[in-house]
Amino acid sequence: MAEAVEQAITDRRHLLVEAGTGTGKTLAYLLPAIRSGKRVIVSTGTKNLQEQLFYKDVPFLEQVLFPEGEGKLRVCYMKGRSNYLCRQKLYDLKNQPILRELAEVDHYRAIAEWEEHTETGDRSEVSLLPESSALWHKIDARSDACSGQKCPQFDRCFITEMRRRALESDLVIVNHHLFFADLAIKRAADGAPDVGVLPEAGIVIFDEAHELEDVAGTYFGVSVSNLRLDELARDVEITLRQRKTLPAAVIQACANLRERSQFFFGLIPPEKAGLHSITGANSWKRTATSTFR
Repeated sequence: MAEAVEQAITDRRHLLVEAGTGTGKTLAYLLPAIRSGKRVIVSTGTKNLQEQLFYKDVPFLEQVLFPEGEGKLRVCYMKGRSNYLCRQKLYDLKNQPILRELAEVDHYRAIAEWEEHTETGDRSEVSLLPESSALWHKIDARSDACSGQKCPQFDRCFITEMRRRALESDLVIVNHHLFFADLAIKRAADGAPDVGVLPEAGIVIFDEAHELEDVAGTYFGVSVSNLRLDELARDVEITLRQRKTLPAAVIQACANLRERSQFFFGLIPPEKAGLHSITGANSWKRTATSTFR
């Protein structure tokens, strides 16, 4: 397999490999990819496999390739944007509090204290924060509410810093969701510079490639949910409050939007084809399968 991977890299062609668990696929693609001298993006199906690559497989290769400690692989481990804190959203929440429960207040205090000393902004560092936290959804670094270089915290942004590390790395370890989310952003921007977080690479390797179709469909499809409409109404209210121009008519319109979206999506049976449940919210989704062949 390693020889086939090396030949595929030399010939600049695609290669599909299937082999049983525990046969050494990871080392078989890592060695020729590293030997190529090109920047390599390895995309995995799960965060667990990412961690295995970063904390086990890559250190093992370093010991083999540099037994005397004479060298080191430049490696970056990247997760999706929703795993990282947005400092500006956290600061905005302090000035415009919309916390609904005592648990959210406690979580906010813990995150605010953690933000002062964290170097990565990765939510996994906050051990007390439950996976289902409603607060994190309000302060994560998702791209749909990102103002990019216009943001006051751009130079201190955890996404900006992650991108810098990736540009300095020879091996970038991501997961399929991040890879296709980044690809979708770049396609939508039509080649605009400094868009997305993943750097250009000479080689892309998909580990657990059988999961690609579902993930790609998520990012090249269209989805609507009452949760997203509620977020839209919330963002409108926060923005107008910050500008001190929130008319009563807008407040009423946002309330109507929330009420009617709940009513509309409540009428759609979730078991129908093409309908999925997103964190308890009903949603409609159409996958644009014609976008990739």
